[in-house]
Amino acid sequence: SATFTESLYKDGYDLTIGTSDKGDNVDTTQIRYFRHVLIFLGGLQGLEPAIESDETLKETDPRILFDYYLNVCPNQGSRTIRTEEALFITLTALRKQLSEFGMN
Repeated sequence: SATFTESLYKDGYDLTIGTSDKGDNVDTTQIRYFRHVLIFLGGLQGLEPAIESDETLKETDPRILFDYYLNVCPNQGSRTIRTEEALFITLTALRKQLSEFGMN
């Protein structure tokens, strides 16, 4: 939860993205303009258990907690994706929108 409230930026992060196979399809989601984005990746059990185990968070529904709750690998063929693979998949899936709507 400190990740949401502690930022290197004076006004904090104005866009948060949570990733999960339970999220909305990244291919059909339009991301809004932003200055500073923070992307959350889950571990082996996904993002949901991490949210639920954080006792300081008042909200545990990822669809409310994040501005966008996205499935960046729709129709994935495996049950889990390793975090180091998920990072590249996420950045690739979001590349065009992040560069188009982010502040340059």
